[in-house]
Amino acid sequence: MSIRPIKTWSYPGALLDALVDTRRVVGGVELPIPLGDAEATRELVAHMVDQLDHHLIPRVREEASPAVVVVAGSTGAGKSTVVNALLGEPLTPAGVLRPTTRVPHVFHHPLDAEVLTSVADGSEVIATDAVPRGLALVDSPDLDSVRGENRDVAEKLLEAADLWIFVTTAARYGDAVPWDALRRGAERGASIAMVLNRVTADVAAQVRRELVERLAAEQLESLPLFVIPEDEVGGAELPHDVVEGLGRWLEGVAAASAATIVERTMHGATESLKEWLETLAERMDDQTAAAREVRSEVRRCAAHAEAKGGAEWYLEISTGSLSARWESASSEGGPLHKLRHSAWAKRRHARERRDAVLYEIHKDLLDSVEAVLALAAADAATSMVETLTDGDESPGVWLASRRDARDARVIRERRAADAARAWVTKCGEQVMRLPGAARGAEIVGEEGLAVAMACAALGVEEARTVLGVLVAPSLSDPIHHARAELTGARRYCINREALDMMKPTDVPSLTAEASSTVRLRRAELRGLL
Repeated sequence: MSIRPIKTWSYPGALLDALVDTRRVVGGVELPIPLGDAEATRELVAHMVDQLDHHLIPRVREEASPAVVVVAGSTGAGKSTVVNALLGEPLTPAGVLRPTTRVPHVFHHPLDAEVLTSVADGSEVIATDAVPRGLALVDSPDLDSVRGENRDVAEKLLEAADLWIFVTTAARYGDAVPWDALRRGAERGASIAMVLNRVTADVAAQVRRELVERLAAEQLESLPLFVIPEDEVGGAELPHDVVEGLGRWLEGVAAASAATIVERTMHGATESLKEWLETLAERMDDQTAAAREVRSEVRRCAAHAEAKGGAEWYLEISTGSLSARWESASSEGGPLHKLRHSAWAKRRHARERRDAVLYEIHKDLLDSVEAVLALAAADAATSMVETLTDGDESPGVWLASRRDARDARVIRERRAADAARAWVTKCGEQVMRLPGAARGAEIVGEEGLAVAMACAALGVEEARTVLGVLVAPSLSDPIHHARAELTGARRYCINREALDMMKPTDVPSLTAEASSTVRLRRAELRGLL
């Protein structure tokens, strides 16, 4: 293993700021689209957050904390026995019952109690003078424990360790589990030592040779290797002099290179972090591209829906009931007849009749316009869903499934009603700017003029005639403007339907610049380390 020394340990403040910023950015990543690597990406994010929260950030923040030495290995390798021998007293349980170690045991020098890292959380913590200052010795659960929670704890401890002592036996040194862990440790730059336990004299030379060859094949030949012979007496405790070589090595680590081990671990871990950040940025680019593609399809459907019917699309609005009401009200004896006769028009009875009929016309007008606006939005939504679901397990299928059809209908109808009322209000504002509007408002009210303008824009000739009598004979421009406003209301309903459909993709992590932020964090770490 070739470890480049850390360059910024003398001023860790900049590194801490960079790691905290990285944690904030990574923790905020949300990649909802179910692409093929989505689950692996979520696991990667969770792993990065765990490393930053429980190892990197605390380690930089607490420079004075002891180097964490985790004694790990497979079931029955004799980890607890080795730890007890190192400590010189039976402080951790050792025996034939498996798993022997269920809760991690953390041993530290009494003077290091105030600077222990988060590795002490959930562990049994024991202070003893047998541990040198600057080290925390951890007896870990089995890597291959039959209990899943024990395996999880062992994996997390190894992620937090600065130095790993792997204990294996002559019978199990070829097992896959410890070698997988060794490779991961080497990748993140952890300092590693291997203990070959329970080696009988007749196979010692052969086992040692084979193990050295395996270490060389894995490019781990620089690992210190300690061999402990089989206890022929059959006791549970090893004499201290049997493991004195390992003990001296640990004392040397504490005396001369504990800080270096922490630095090497930090460098290795941050090197891995930089690689993970680039992988995450690439996955984010994939998600952004998928989001852009489905959003483009939705917008295309919305544009097609807007163009449907051409410039005179409003002719599809049902005006039969409106025309009948206007014709009846404008005919001989109707409440909108004789509007030029101001004396008659101002009578209270005549005004009440006009208000009543205009109220009914207003209701019919809103119903007709609301129905068409809601239908246009519904047709657009149907087209969007059909386009998005034209494929198997595509991002479009996911997007289309995010919206509840029943809720969408309620929102759509409410939005169409609001848009219809807003359009009639704009018609009123338009007509009140015309010459003679004030006089017309005295007869039918401003709301009556608004209803008349809206109906005239829909092609109801009787409404246009009444409006010409009350306000101005030339209404071409105002009616054209009112129709343009109605087209705008229809466009609003369709586009809001598209926005609702695209809402699941409206997350910061799917923006074009999101992956650039992750790469910026990676570049900052590269500049510091």
